Amino acid sequence: MGRLFRRFLGLEAKRALKIVPQYYLGTLLLVTLFAAVTLCGQKALGGDELQGSVNIALVMNDDYIENFGLDVLQSAASAATVFRFSEATEEDGMAGLREGRYDGVMIFPENFVDSVFSDNYAGAAKLYSPKMLNSLNQGLMEGIVEVGCNLIKVSASQVQAGVAVAREHGADDTDAWRIQDDLENLLADRVINREESFVAEDASGTYGQTLLQYYFCAGIVMLLMLGGVACGTLLKSDAKSLEDQLAMRGIGSPLLALARYLSVLMLFFAFYVSLFLILYVVWLGWPDTLERYLGIMKVGELWFWFCAGIPVLLLAAALVLFVYTFAANQIGGILLLFLITAIMGYASGCIVPSAYLPKAVRGPGRYLPTATMLRVSVDGLKQLSNVRGTLVLLAETAVAFGATVALMAWNRWREQR
Repeated sequence: MGRLFRRFLGLEAKRALKIVPQYYLGTLLLVTLFAAVTLCGQKALGGDELQGSVNIALVMNDDYIENFGLDVLQSAASAATVFRFSEATEEDGMAGLREGRYDGVMIFPENFVDSVFSDNYAGAAKLYSPKMLNSLNQGLMEGIVEVGCNLIKVSASQVQAGVAVAREHGADDTDAWRIQDDLENLLADRVINREESFVAEDASGTYGQTLLQYYFCAGIVMLLMLGGVACGTLLKSDAKSLEDQLAMRGIGSPLLALARYLSVLMLFFAFYVSLFLILYVVWLGWPDTLERYLGIMKVGELWFWFCAGIPVLLLAAALVLFVYTFAANQIGGILLLFLITAIMGYASGCIVPSAYLPKAVRGPGRYLPTATMLRVSVDGLKQLSNVRGTLVLLAETAVAFGATVALMAWNRWREQR
């Protein structure tokens, strides 16, 4: 039986080699399509960085906040990458708005602190900006102002309480003003400057990678799954007589499934090795290019990414084999594989980052096999060992292969009835 299985495995390997040109041609077309999707997605999602800051002129008419009001707004993490603030008079700010020097003018009236203490945030500050009207920046700016108002309200209460306690203990006006200045400086350093108290963590939808790096990993997952379309000829059902002969010689459903699985895996591995060799050549000739776009600086990092992605190949091959076995014919398998890949790819964030998906889609999508494949691939590019994700991929591979064997046995039993 071992010799016969080796011969049968060799025949399956030869069949796989015959469709290599077809597989690579289909993969090339998919790469072109996914590159277009990446470029469109990067443009639609705004890329990695904003092309320019939004210039806001601040008109401070309240003496209380003039000392640290600018620090309050600039301390907001979201403001640091979006807005550039500068102080100006009301006349200069409005003139700059008309001339295009400013994108918006925010005016803080004389009764700003009183408005804050009365929770009248709408009357606390006014923003004039035709460009930002009904835009995301306007909503972000309003949110920053509200946070700033809350900070100032709490800070002012603490300063006033401190001054009141000092006066109760005999402090004169000079000491009270000095205590007020010290408390304001302390709050500006410790409260308003949030970097002293909080650690910023990346909460992006691309797992901390650039959009290009994210789509590079997502593209690999999608290309492996959609590359199974070219395996239709390889995985079409054999003649019933051949399967009967193989079964009589001891090659049942498990060995038949294993032979087909290894033939698909061989195609996927050839694609993966080809991609690795291309990246290796780029690293030899233009190492700065690979570092700039994929963050890979050393050949050891390239090998780490290659090894981390092998479990992704194993699961992709098992899923493709299961889909074709379930469909029971070549055309049905191709259509079903394309449909399943499109649904899983979208829900797991391979087409659009999951952070931009509806919650009803994002929640179930993170449990799909393609979501784990994407995360492990991204972590490999980041030089992180995702042991849990790797074990999940191996477990899902075993489940998919076991389901394929059971389905083959079921189909054979049903045909013999």
